Amino acid sequence: MSRAEPAIPDELISERAVRIEQVRLVYRAVGRAGWTMLFLSILVAAVLHDQGWPILVWLAVQVALKLATFAEMRWFFSEASIERNPEAMARRLILSQMPHAAGWASLLWLVAAHATPGEVPFVMVILAGAVSGGVTTYGALPRVHAAYIATFALVELMAFVYLRTAGVDDPYVLYAPLLSIVFGAGIFMNTRIAGESYRQSILLRFTNARLVRRLEQEVRSAEAADAAKSTFLAAASHDLRQPIHALGMFLALLEGSRLSAAQRETLGLAKSALRASSEMLDALLDFSRAEAGVIVPRPQVFPINAALRQIEEEIGITADEKKLFYRTRDCEALVEADPGLVKMILLNLVSNAIRYTTKGGVLIGCRRRGARIVVEVWDSGRGIPADQHEAIFSDFVQLGNPERDRRKGLGLGLAIARRLARRIGTEVTLTSTEGRGSVFRFDLPLASARPADTHTGPAREASDGDATTPSAHILVIEDDEIIRAGLGTLLRRTGYSVDTVETIAQGLASARKQAPDLAICDLRLRAGENGADAVRQLRAQIGRRVGALLITGETHPERIAEAAREDMEVLYKPTPPDRLLAAIARELAR
Repeated sequence: MSRAEPAIPDELISERAVRIEQVRLVYRAVGRAGWTMLFLSILVAAVLHDQGWPILVWLAVQVALKLATFAEMRWFFSEASIERNPEAMARRLILSQMPHAAGWASLLWLVAAHATPGEVPFVMVILAGAVSGGVTTYGALPRVHAAYIATFALVELMAFVYLRTAGVDDPYVLYAPLLSIVFGAGIFMNTRIAGESYRQSILLRFTNARLVRRLEQEVRSAEAADAAKSTFLAAASHDLRQPIHALGMFLALLEGSRLSAAQRETLGLAKSALRASSEMLDALLDFSRAEAGVIVPRPQVFPINAALRQIEEEIGITADEKKLFYRTRDCEALVEADPGLVKMILLNLVSNAIRYTTKGGVLIGCRRRGARIVVEVWDSGRGIPADQHEAIFSDFVQLGNPERDRRKGLGLGLAIARRLARRIGTEVTLTSTEGRGSVFRFDLPLASARPADTHTGPAREASDGDATTPSAHILVIEDDEIIRAGLGTLLRRTGYSVDTVETIAQGLASARKQAPDLAICDLRLRAGENGADAVRQLRAQIGRRVGALLITGETHPERIAEAAREDMEVLYKPTPPDRLLAAIARELAR
């Protein structure tokens, strides 16, 4: 029999749903038990063959009843019929099982009057087995077994009257039917207990199924919400990056102009505001890159002290502005890891420590632990409650920023640090005491050999003048008019020959007039065009590899992964002018 899972309503489990499952279980058990009872009937008839034609008639009736059961299960039964009317199917079960009970009970009636001394005990054992088997067969719906035993008892009572009337005076034979009745009544008590167990099991399974369904719905909702979050962040980040990217170039151009002291002060404030906006967008970018899985660790041997000192140079001034004590303990150890990722992890941990420390200071140091070195970031902040030690590594969680002060970031630093740490095979852990501060740790493998170049610490950006070719011709394909104008002006002022276009077709036309030494393309252009396609078409038209930079504001994990697969450097908006010029110099130097 095939078995469909019961429908689980959202409201309390109904009696009808329970009854459907009870009837279904009994029908399944009856179908399995039919073959056993058929073989038992044949065995009984073979043992009692000396009873002559009455036992043959009894066997024929038993075989007919079993065949009727098989026919019902094969052609006249369906799961749908139970679903439609479980009570009617329960009554049908009762009526169909009563003849089986009468058939077994009549066995004692047939043989008792002429049985040999050994046959009555044999028949009693068989009848006890038939009645006891009903506990498992009908246990899910005790009233079916009740009807079975009632029919059995009625026939046994008639057998007792018959034996008494026939003048049987052997008490072991005469009272055997009454003994069977008492045994059947006692067995039914077990059936009631089994019935309650079946009911509780059904209710528990229904409850579990409902919980699983709700959990699946919640997981789907969470996945949908997470996908929507990524899509929203990517769209918002892209739209914000465009004007901020253009603003950075215009501020760089403005910085080279003649300005009064007041104007330079205003320019400085504007650059600070731009830097704060860029830092938040960069946090979203780091988060998306970690989500996309495009960060591939490139381990190498380098002195950990180089990373610690570089972090101090970059953000130590932030601690000075807050009047915090900042100290780095020198460590001469060599480690084997990706220096860029180690720096990013440290940058997030140290920035977080400074951001949430109002007095005291921050200490960065290392400890040797066997074949590894543990990097530790100590702070004297307010500390983190024990029940929040895992929560703070979640996305957008900020325990110490209820007012959502954007100067305190977006709540992504620790989440990014943990993701990056796992990418290089380590884990960021936390020890914290409320009111006394926190310690964030991660370990790295020690290296025995010194690096070939002691300057292989975190990657150094090329300077604006590294391998610069002032006479180089650069083609810019950018669909945003403001960015196109700003980028063109910045590159011309730097000394490059520049042609700025809006579409791929215009770019190909420009390249036919003068082949570019470098192409700078926005990844996402209008009308579904793609900057990567533009570079491929340019290279095919010119017949050689043309240097290329892809600049994009895309931060959706899928788009980042797609861009990372291209044979060209990818820069993410907003790109500071000095970083853009350094990337141009690197590409031209190739």
